[in-house]
Amino acid sequence: MKKQMELSDEQYIDKIVKLVYLADINFLVCDKIYRKLPENKLLGYDFSILSANNSFYASIEILHTLICSKKQEELTIKPILEKIIEKEKTSIPEIKENVVEAFLAFLEKNYPNPNYYEFDFGTGENNPYIGDNMADIRKKKRSISGLTDLGELKIHFEEQNFHKIRHQSVAHKNKLLKEPGGAANLRLEKDWIDKLGQIIKTLRIDCYIWFGCELSNPCVSALETLDGLFIAEKP
Repeated sequence: MKKQMELSDEQYIDKIVKLVYLADINFLVCDKIYRKLPENKLLGYDFSILSANNSFYASIEILHTLICSKKQEELTIKPILEKIIEKEKTSIPEIKENVVEAFLAFLEKNYPNPNYYEFDFGTGENNPYIGDNMADIRKKKRSISGLTDLGELKIHFEEQNFHKIRHQSVAHKNKLLKEPGGAANLRLEKDWIDKLGQIIKTLRIDCYIWFGCELSNPCVSALETLDGLFIAEKP
């Protein structure tokens, strides 16, 4: 049997980043449908619910693998993050931690489209090295708490019982469940969607720090196609 080719670090990171974007766009689709969905069942209601719920389930499926999986054959974040941190441990920039924390607060406040030129890096008003400054901040943050942040995100994800939705409701691995398939045509609790959104946001910012990927999702134009799909009243 032909030996499977190993991924380079760049290929591995590229695959992870694409999956994070995919989890994000699935969440955004779900969230947008629910925000536009009326309480009364109009024409197209069942289709919209099914589409939103399937997007929700797809998002948590991807996140569970990336964040929680321990299977060697699955694409997970921890091994490549460990490798990056180990490689960089002798070249950590001398940046004050208060600058790092201020930058993280700036990202949190302006997510998902920050104007990086609005952040004061402390290097002068016309800073030609903004890209280098951000790279140094990311490296510093990775070295300080990259693996801790990933561990906390995993705990947060599992505390919301999203893994139970994945294993039981979606895959229907518990025959005693009241509804098969996670009741894909029933409304999700708003709290579930809100909590998933916060986890996605945290992961997106973390991945910017860990891998340097953009906060703006290249798939976001998919949301525009939803605008013509909502729900006309029955004649």
